[in-house]
Amino acid sequence: MQRTDVIVVGAGPTGLLLAGELALQGVQAMVLERLDVPDPTIKSGSINVASAEILDRRGLLPAAEEVQRRRMAAAGAFTGSGGTSTTRGLVSGFKQKSPRFPVMGHFAGIMFRNDLVDQEDPVLAAHTAVANGVAVPQYDLELLLAERCVQLGVEIRRGVAVRGVRSTGGDLHDDADVVVQTDAGEFTAGWVVAADGGRSVIRKQLGIDFVGTDPELVGYQAIADLDDVSGLSHGWTWTPRGVYAYGPVPGRILVARFGPQPEDRNAPVTREELQDVVRDVTQTQVTIGDIHGRATRWSDNARQVRSYRHGRVLFAGDAAHVHSPFSAQGLNLGFGDAVNLGWKLAATVRSWAPTGLLDTYETERSPIAAWVLDWTRAQVALLRGDERTAQLRKVVGDELFTVPGAMNRMVAVSSGIMQHYDVADDATAPVGSIAGNVELTSGARLADHAHDGRFVLVDRSPDGRFAGAAPHLTARVTSVADPTADTSLPSLLVRPDGIIVWATTQDGEPTGDDAHTRLDVAIARWVGARRARPEALLP
Repeated sequence: MQRTDVIVVGAGPTGLLLAGELALQGVQAMVLERLDVPDPTIKSGSINVASAEILDRRGLLPAAEEVQRRRMAAAGAFTGSGGTSTTRGLVSGFKQKSPRFPVMGHFAGIMFRNDLVDQEDPVLAAHTAVANGVAVPQYDLELLLAERCVQLGVEIRRGVAVRGVRSTGGDLHDDADVVVQTDAGEFTAGWVVAADGGRSVIRKQLGIDFVGTDPELVGYQAIADLDDVSGLSHGWTWTPRGVYAYGPVPGRILVARFGPQPEDRNAPVTREELQDVVRDVTQTQVTIGDIHGRATRWSDNARQVRSYRHGRVLFAGDAAHVHSPFSAQGLNLGFGDAVNLGWKLAATVRSWAPTGLLDTYETERSPIAAWVLDWTRAQVALLRGDERTAQLRKVVGDELFTVPGAMNRMVAVSSGIMQHYDVADDATAPVGSIAGNVELTSGARLADHAHDGRFVLVDRSPDGRFAGAAPHLTARVTSVADPTADTSLPSLLVRPDGIIVWATTQDGEPTGDDAHTRLDVAIARWVGARRARPEALLP
């Protein structure tokens, strides 16, 4: 049997990003995917800011920007016929190439508005570098990530259906290898990551609890030829039967109807089924012609695995959590899983992981997923078509969301930049937060030094006192000298997933020994070894 370090099951965005992260760390990875070719089915139409920053840190932002350029050209044609204020704002911002925070998305169909967002907000202003690389559909993202995997030497085997896993020893909790059983034979690995979707074969085979709430609605999304669209409104529209969205590109229709689930959720969506639900919800006689690609069917089924790890098998992406696609959180949640798990699993495989490092994958990601599930459940509650919910929606949209700062908060939370981890005892901001767009005095950015997946230590002290923090760990840490007398700019230690795990403060501490002590602790906890501090660095 062929053996590799890690087998990733599933070549969606989560699986491909994870495989690339492993390869970047020198770990041999293989991806097994049941589909023969990347799925062209219309799914997520964009990524959030946090996901775009992941691409930026790996040098993939230019490719994402090229995808957005093509999309904005198509959206520009659509806005010429009306469009939405959000689409017009995105198109205008892209044309201007201004350093603005991308305002996109919605909460329960209440669109985020450019005119209500204060671009001077320091929270948003710290995350503007990726504005021109967020409008990346899932299909294009998968092509981009697959190409990167090939460049990094990852083997992607398509047309391979996984049937289950077993251990070469007593059970999957032993130190023995894991055997992945497929219709193309058996494959052996030290570790397996199940990124095989919401109906994960591996999760079901292992009997892992998938707990949560049952669905209340059925949704559909497609790009199709539509006749007689005069009765359709651009953007989101609520009706007594459900909700629909038309645009932001020609032919794109999303519709959700409250009520029972179809008898066969796995059956392909037919033109007749799609037309029936579109007519029912929109109360128009729109005619569906050809469907381009495949239409998707989904629900607001919201569930999460009881445990993210079962011995030498881990779960990521939709295999670990499912929910409705409102606010486009699903792909981005899986992206966060992949970039969090990748370097930690690689450290474990390569035997330099500090004690308990792999366990932090679940302790950090599980609460984020639980929050996202509640975020989507709240939106479904606000989408209902009864009169009282409509009144509540009006209060939220017309009163709460128009309060100064409220729209900023909703945009920031939805974009993923507010995620926070407990990475150090008694730490204050920015420790535990995503690094964002950290500009250096050299004119470069922190992201430019993160392409190889190492930790990045930015030393902003005038005398370079932190540069020697990890001289024997250069294979894991990139040290960047960025001297400045501006004490408002902290020195930083940033993990491979972009999380700040150490920072100097603005109260004069950089001249004291406490900053060195905390840096020692951060290195020991996350990088894997303490440094022997040279006497020259003592105060």
